Amino acid sequence: MSSKIEITRICEFCKNEFTARTTKTLYCSLKCSSRAYKARTRQSKIDHSNKQTETAKNANLEVIKTRDFIDVNMASNLLGISRRTIYRLIQRGELDIAKFGTRTVIRRCDLDSFFSIPLQEALLRPVQEFPGLDKCYTITQIQQKFGISNGALYMLIQRHGIIKYSVGKFNYVAKKDIDIIFNVREK
Repeated sequence: MSSKIEITRICEFCKNEFTARTTKTLYCSLKCSSRAYKARTRQSKIDHSNKQTETAKNANLEVIKTRDFIDVNMASNLLGISRRTIYRLIQRGELDIAKFGTRTVIRRCDLDSFFSIPLQEALLRPVQEFPGLDKCYTITQIQQKFGISNGALYMLIQRHGIIKYSVGKFNYVAKKDIDIIFNVREK
């Protein structure tokens, strides 16, 4: 059965315009058809490989979830954070560990309780009232007055546990807290 229709189409692969003889033609040539087939095959193999990788990762997570003791690598996989962050939590004393030679082991129950402690502490901690703008410095004022860099100021505030108040787009810190750090005497 021959067809005498001529339809102007756009090739699905190379996006060039061509004249098709049927309404089902997708590609301008055998070359484009073959390349599209190879691209589809390649993509299906990549998708299959990615699916296998995800399955393997999830299987590891299921094994990790059943263990009572896990190492730092397993904890980082389970929580989705880096190993360095886990070690920082350990160094700050926020996460309990056990050492077996050079190996660091974390109990699952300690890891689970790690997430509930800050919430309990926040509920028990009294709410600090905002002292008022006249009794506060902005971060920029502190930097200019004491000649300190932004990073150093941030570390001081964090190290001393000083509360920052955000009002609009500005961060405020109580003058009395900063004056204590820099040994400023009231006149």
